[in-house]
Amino acid sequence: MSANEAVNIELKVAFPNAGIEFQLSAKDESGAIGFRLEAVNAATGAAVQMDVQTSPVLADWGRGYSRWLYRPRIAATFGESAITGTFLDGTSSEQVMDGLEMACDMIRQRFGLYQESILA
Repeated sequence: MSANEAVNIELKVAFPNAGIEFQLSAKDESGAIGFRLEAVNAATGAAVQMDVQTSPVLADWGRGYSRWLYRPRIAATFGESAITGTFLDGTSSEQVMDGLEMACDMIRQRFGLYQESILA
């Protein structure tokens, strides 16, 4: 990314039937573009842990998703409270937007079909 560019993007992707909302962000952080994804209860707005006790579906998906994120140029790590990482060096602002589109599309493919809550 050039010195003339800056990234500060926040997205919410909600799936009321599944009872879950995802909050994604991409922001400039100390010379890199940071990535963060958090899960939130769609009904209450409370943070949701991505662990087996809270949602086996979410815990299983989060581990695989954090590895898959390398495809849209994000080196990510799974944590029970969030998936965090950074976009790879040399990623342009346009590539960040493309990467976030891919990330949201993958979320939609997984959670858009649920007809009932995935939360325990």
